[in-house]
Amino acid sequence: MIKLTPATPNDRVSTPLTAPATREPSEKESITKSVSPSTEQVLTHARQSLSQLPEVDLNKVAEVKAALSRGEISLDGEALAHSILSFYQRSE
Repeated sequence: MIKLTPATPNDRVSTPLTAPATREPSEKESITKSVSPSTEQVLTHARQSLSQLPEVDLNKVAEVKAALSRGEISLDGEALAHSILSFYQRSE
């Protein structure tokens, strides 16, 4: 049996790498500036790695499709629709 785990789109974890010089820094940017250089390097590397990932894990999609067709997992369409609606209603 395959266990499905929730995932968030990559655009929800991205943060600006540089700020324009013509405006006051936001609270988030002020916090980022107080981070140590080594932590900032790790965060920059993580952002770059995340930006290269596809929006959809096509291998996982293929696994789930195959498991569905073999009858290893079942699909409750009503529960899925409710879950999708709940996810997007919270994200607005």
